[in-house]
Amino acid sequence: MLVQLFERVQFFLQRLNCYTGIPLTASMTELLGKIMAQVLSILALSTKTMKERQISESIHSVYPFSIDYDYGIETLLKKLVGRADIEDAVQRLDTLTKEEGLMTAARNLAVTHHVNDNVTTIQGVVTATKDSTQLSPTFSRTYSSFPNSLL
Repeated sequence: MLVQLFERVQFFLQRLNCYTGIPLTASMTELLGKIMAQVLSILALSTKTMKERQISESIHSVYPFSIDYDYGIETLLKKLVGRADIEDAVQRLDTLTKEEGLMTAARNLAVTHHVNDNVTTIQGVVTATKDSTQLSPTFSRTYSSFPNSLL
């Protein structure tokens, strides 16, 4: 389970590296902050889990034949660490990263439409310029001397 957690953290940090080179919206910056806080929470829970396992293993090595004592330690560790804490943290990270994906898709759609609007505007300017230059006899001679492949 910890390996999967660390993989998710690694993937987020790789995406975060990509985000640092581009301008972000305020809502995306806020969402990335929430994801980063969740990553830190997961790292804290993971550290706590590893420390508790080390304590359990140390006690078990000192009292290897004490089944009741070992059972009591395992029960205590489950209460202290609680699988629910880790599962909740992973679920929250999953929810936030899904939201990140949706927000990125929405931003891509907005940028695509902006580019499309710019292309349409440029096409209009090119058409208007072409129409106005065809009316000028001097420019028509110059314009017609260019090879079609350059136009």
